[in-house]
Amino acid sequence: MSKEKKQIVIGSGDNKKEFVLQHPGIKWCLDHDYNSRDRNGNIKTADFIQGILDNVVIDPKGFKVDDFDNMQEITEFQEAVQNFL
Repeated sequence: MSKEKKQIVIGSGDNKKEFVLQHPGIKWCLDHDYNSRDRNGNIKTADFIQGILDNVVIDPKGFKVDDFDNMQEITEFQEAVQNFL
């Protein structure tokens, strides 16, 4: 696991969410991408995002996909994390 860390903020106002990320390493990223796909190669978004929340987000701990308020937040989160990784 890399020691590289980054804080990201998604949303604004009362809906603002802050996350601290720690890079899990290149091998984990490649494995996670592969393991988050169905048999046709399509990404399973909920599995992909939950894996990021469990293995890349170091604060807040225990955040779940259902804790996002809407799909826009998930999309913003996913884009920010993928830019970091």
